[in-house]
Amino acid sequence: MNAVLIVALGSTAIAFLIPVIMWRFSDRTPKSDLDPKDFIRARALPFQGDGHIPQDRDRSVEQDTYGFRAVVLLLFRAWPFVRPQLLGQWHTLGQGTSDSVADNVTGEGFSLFYAPFFVTAIAIAGPLLGWIDTALVYPDGLIYITVAGVVIGIWLLASRIFTGRTEALIAIFLALCAFFSMLLCILVLDGALPVVYGALITAACGMAWMVQFRFHSGRIQTRIRFNSHLSYLYILAGVQGFVSLPLGLIIADLLANSLMLDNCVQPEVATSWFFSAPETSCEETDTLSGEQRHDLKWQWVKLNLLIWAVNLPIGMVVPYYTVWIMQRINQDLRLALVERWHQLSLNYHSGHRTGDSIYRIYADSAQVTSVIGRLVGLILICWYWVYALFLLSFLSPIMGAIAFSLLIPAILLSRWGMPRMRTRSLVYRAATSDVTSRIQEAFASIKLIKAHNAEEKTQAEMESDSVVAMNAAFQVRRLIALVTVLMFTIASAFLLGGEFFVAMSTNLGNDIFAKELIAAMAFSFTVWNLTAFNFARGKFFETVGNVRAFMRNWLSAQDMAMGLSRVFDILDIEPDIQDDPDAIAFTSISKEIRFQEVGFRYEENRPVLEDVSFVAKPGSVTAIIGPTGSGKSTVMSLLLRLYDPSSGTIAIDDRPLNRYQIASLRANVAIALQENVLFAMSVRDNIRYVAPQADDARISEAVRIACMDDYVNGLPNGLDTVLGDRGGKLSTGQRQRLSIARAVVRDTPILILDEPTASLDAATEQRVMANLSEWGRDRAIFLITHRISTIRRADNILYLDDGRIIESGNHQELMQHEGGRYRAFVEAETNLSRIGAD
Repeated sequence: MNAVLIVALGSTAIAFLIPVIMWRFSDRTPKSDLDPKDFIRARALPFQGDGHIPQDRDRSVEQDTYGFRAVVLLLFRAWPFVRPQLLGQWHTLGQGTSDSVADNVTGEGFSLFYAPFFVTAIAIAGPLLGWIDTALVYPDGLIYITVAGVVIGIWLLASRIFTGRTEALIAIFLALCAFFSMLLCILVLDGALPVVYGALITAACGMAWMVQFRFHSGRIQTRIRFNSHLSYLYILAGVQGFVSLPLGLIIADLLANSLMLDNCVQPEVATSWFFSAPETSCEETDTLSGEQRHDLKWQWVKLNLLIWAVNLPIGMVVPYYTVWIMQRINQDLRLALVERWHQLSLNYHSGHRTGDSIYRIYADSAQVTSVIGRLVGLILICWYWVYALFLLSFLSPIMGAIAFSLLIPAILLSRWGMPRMRTRSLVYRAATSDVTSRIQEAFASIKLIKAHNAEEKTQAEMESDSVVAMNAAFQVRRLIALVTVLMFTIASAFLLGGEFFVAMSTNLGNDIFAKELIAAMAFSFTVWNLTAFNFARGKFFETVGNVRAFMRNWLSAQDMAMGLSRVFDILDIEPDIQDDPDAIAFTSISKEIRFQEVGFRYEENRPVLEDVSFVAKPGSVTAIIGPTGSGKSTVMSLLLRLYDPSSGTIAIDDRPLNRYQIASLRANVAIALQENVLFAMSVRDNIRYVAPQADDARISEAVRIACMDDYVNGLPNGLDTVLGDRGGKLSTGQRQRLSIARAVVRDTPILILDEPTASLDAATEQRVMANLSEWGRDRAIFLITHRISTIRRADNILYLDDGRIIESGNHQELMQHEGGRYRAFVEAETNLSRIGAD
């Protein structure tokens, strides 16, 4: 029996036996020893059909609002984050490197005035010095068209007539002309001198973009483009391609034609300095002797080693450099996303889950790292397809037509598959965001979960969300597999038909369609033979493979675009609260803070505050009290401009609040929240978190005012003791005092304390409030509290109910009101305290 057949049968038997053996061993485990939940989890994703996705979290194809143009625009919207890595920064000699992104081409009075003369001189010198043929014959004469494009483009850029998008388009046109000039010099023109000619023209254009001059203050200033990392990367890739492409063609032709078939070597190859074997040229002989083939074999090996020596270092550098650049782009996008997230109002944050924002910032934004690679990959695939199709059409127009016709089923399949891919991707990303949100919410409320014995309920909710995410992800992967398999099946039919046609042409020995052009490109075949068959077969397979690769890459680009769409959804939101054009910086209070008939509502039919008016002066303490939901915290949120009032005005020193810069206003308002948010860092760093510039003296003063001395001295490392997550090593009262110290250390003219002493004992409360009163003599202090002992110290007490100020005044004044709301509140709190004491 054939050995190959034995191996194949044995491998098949092993492939079938492995799952049977695994099932047999697993079946011996008693069912009673298995967790029933494992069976539920195992059935989460059905073996056949779609897994369950709730209807309210699913999407249909009809809901897809993106088309080809929209997806392309989404991918190109990453340009602002790619731009710094492509354009870099200008380094002006004697002045240093600028922090801003460099101009597309020129700007700030700098120009490339020298470049047109340089490029024109090289363009004219080539024909005059005999580097390229002066005869305007096809195809060699094409070089004059592309070089003319380079010269025209560089003169247009140097004229500085065009700016903005037009200038960028001219630069792209110039780059394409330089690229095709280099390609013609390598592939079409004979000898090494044309390659030098093309390289000089390309280098001159590159220098014009990298080095520019201007006359300023009677002297010449020079600037050089630094940190243009994507440009450096593409230069490396271009060097690799321009070296590998011609040498690869020569290697393939030598192996298939000269070494295997004894055919002569093309004259330009045989007489080159590398081979130096004119006796093997087709001008000298038709076939090669055994000795000549033996010598040629070692030249072929050396040529392979040369390509390896060029590709090895570049191949090692390019992947690392690519990842480094992509991560810089991703970092810029993430920072922009977080910055915009911070700018959004509380209306947005209250309506969105934190986990969803985390997923968008962490995972969706990471899609930008693949945008450049995907776009460049798609462009290169199209270029390789066009290049292979042209070469194939030179051999046979019928073969070119067969290869081109593959686009028809590919486009039809794309119109069916791409909308479904976009829909499935959005469902999958939303479901994964829900899982992230569920995890974040569970971790944030771990104490509550444990206190109410809700671990199983939380686990069940987590598993439910996870199953939905898994089912959504499976549908994405299945769609990718389905489209890929269908495209492979269709392509296989075209491959079989095309290969049959190539074989028939070779068998008949017909002439090549464009044999003059093929000969000009250093190929030795002009009729259909074995070399032509292998070459045509390879190019046909390449065109089909490029169509398949484009479909695969474009399919994954849909998922990438949907991830970016979720990112740009946030970046496109304009913050509700913005600086007015004439806003000034806020630094201090000299007269008063005035609320004048202020009204506010979160929704049109849901008023929160109505006709709120009061005045707070520097050195005063204003206490805001009232039932839960009366609008106390909202009043302070308006003072911080977390929201803008729906009606009325808020002014500081007679200037409306919206005419102060938001950043400066919030920088001069310190707040101690009822929820004491602490971080897993030292006590000192927690206090200094809102004032990084605070020195040890300010920190010590804040510790004294907040009465933290007693427990800080008892910590293992004092102020340098590192706290657990969310300050888990401290009691509630200790965390509250740390929060007060954090507010005090900012040393701002306005201080807001939300239930500042709710968790403090009476003695500590008295000490803290006495210290705050002394410290706040020149500051406006606002208290939101229910503790009578704290309220008594206030200069003005505002009693809010249902969004209105019912009563205002100091403690003595309000206690004089028979049947007053404040007096009733005090009496109720006092009675409760007595009952508690009894």
